[in-house]
Amino acid sequence: MPTIYCVEDDVNIRELVLYALRASGFEAEGFDSAGPFFERVEESCPDLALLDIMLPGMDGLTILHTLRNTPRTASLPVILLTAKTNIQSKIEGMELGADAYIEKPFSVEY
Repeated sequence: MPTIYCVEDDVNIRELVLYALRASGFEAEGFDSAGPFFERVEESCPDLALLDIMLPGMDGLTILHTLRNTPRTASLPVILLTAKTNIQSKIEGMELGADAYIEKPFSVEY
């Protein structure tokens, strides 16, 4: 079963995303910041990472940059989930190697 890690500092959004992923048959783990996320990635690399951009400490774009510059995670699929709706943020995220960019608010209904 594919495993998805979600880095989101808003506990309500994080829990909603995790609930939707698990209900869809994925294994999913959530993290409120970069530190716990990277610790878990060292133990077990996921099949996909969902990253908020605006996070305390290390932001999602820096996490993405770090993932892309680490051989073990360089090809890890990454989707940015963010409230940043300006085109410059989207361009920056895609240039750093994001596979997709989803703007908040979004629906988890299917």
